[in-house]
Amino acid sequence: MNMSNLEIEACFKITYIESLEFLNKEILDKIKRRSFKKLRWKKYRQMNSWVSHLFEEPLLKKREAPHIIKKVNPLVGYGVFAEKIIPELTFVGEYTGIVRKRQFWEDSSNDYVFGYVIGPQATPWVVDAREKGNFTRFINHSYEPNVTSKWIIVDGVAHIILFANRLINPGEQLTYDYGSKYWQKRPYPQSF
Repeated sequence: MNMSNLEIEACFKITYIESLEFLNKEILDKIKRRSFKKLRWKKYRQMNSWVSHLFEEPLLKKREAPHIIKKVNPLVGYGVFAEKIIPELTFVGEYTGIVRKRQFWEDSSNDYVFGYVIGPQATPWVVDAREKGNFTRFINHSYEPNVTSKWIIVDGVAHIILFANRLINPGEQLTYDYGSKYWQKRPYPQSF
């Protein structure tokens, strides 16, 4: 079933947002300062330039890969599936939510928290899509993912983007590797 943003909101009791929101202006200002500092380093500036060349336009135009959200099974819940062929290196979407300070105890039970990175280092912030987010919050884990996440700094703000790391066929579930830290306080999945 191809759900509209309003249907996603009604079905899952979330607010559908297409862009990051920041808990407060102080966090946004700190992120902009850190992003500016990160881009002073040649290696990060070059990486950001490469990623921007590929993905800045679809990020800014809010282009999403053609997808369908549907139930996987009772254990996993819902997932995102390709509606059409998604070629390798295609922008899938941005992981959106509320950017807020990391709360280690609460975050370990929140399945919709994505570590907010600026460059390769973790930051004291996360993107929390529990109550506000978009379809990317439904992309499930796999140890052999077909989607990869990457940071990109646009207009002084880091964004977590997702792109196809290989051709994805219609009907195939979109997945990415949540990383080992995600599974530290959760049981490992049986198989995906």
